Amino acid sequence: MKKQRTYRFPAVLLVLALCLGLLAGCGAGDTQQQDNADKQPTREEPAATEEAAAEADTALLPDALPREFVFASGAGAWSTDLTLNRDGTFMGVYHDADTTTVYICTFSGRFGDFRQVDDHTWAMTLESTDIQETPAPEWDDGEIHYIASEPYGIEGGTEFLLYAPETPTAGLSEEFLSWWPSWNVEDNGTLGCWGLSNVEMGYGFFTYD
Repeated sequence: MKKQRTYRFPAVLLVLALCLGLLAGCGAGDTQQQDNADKQPTREEPAATEEAAAEADTALLPDALPREFVFASGAGAWSTDLTLNRDGTFMGVYHDADTTTVYICTFSGRFGDFRQVDDHTWAMTLESTDIQETPAPEWDDGEIHYIASEPYGIEGGTEFLLYAPETPTAGLSEEFLSWWPSWNVEDNGTLGCWGLSNVEMGYGFFTYD
């Protein structure tokens, strides 16, 4: 009587089969995870950065800036010269000479809170003024005696108005126009230059280009 032959897989083949099954399962899981990751919505970066916001704040000031403005009466040897930039920063110097004595102030600062009032007028608020340090309240340099002063024309006010050359003179304050270079000539109905008004003090800065 013949014995029935039985076949047994070697142990190594059985282990190999199990490993292949596990690998197949892992591969399917990785693919599914990748598919799920692809379906996840991407997080968008904020559209407005701080730099863009800063540019938006300064966009209300006209492209014609920077400009140099002068505050002076037309008489005497004094003036305040100020350069205003489109971002609201400014720098300037006040000086007044009297024989061998010079009153002087070098300063810088910033305007903010820009609001366009109409097609030719911008309102802004003085945010800061920094006065350059001097050797002393009073000092001598050769035969010249210097006295440290305040930024005449800027001090004493917080609200300022910037006027374009097309601004009608009708309706502007008499105090402001008293500093206008063309106050004593025929008025053609507009400023004809850029103007910067210290509203509280009634002072006026003007361009001469």
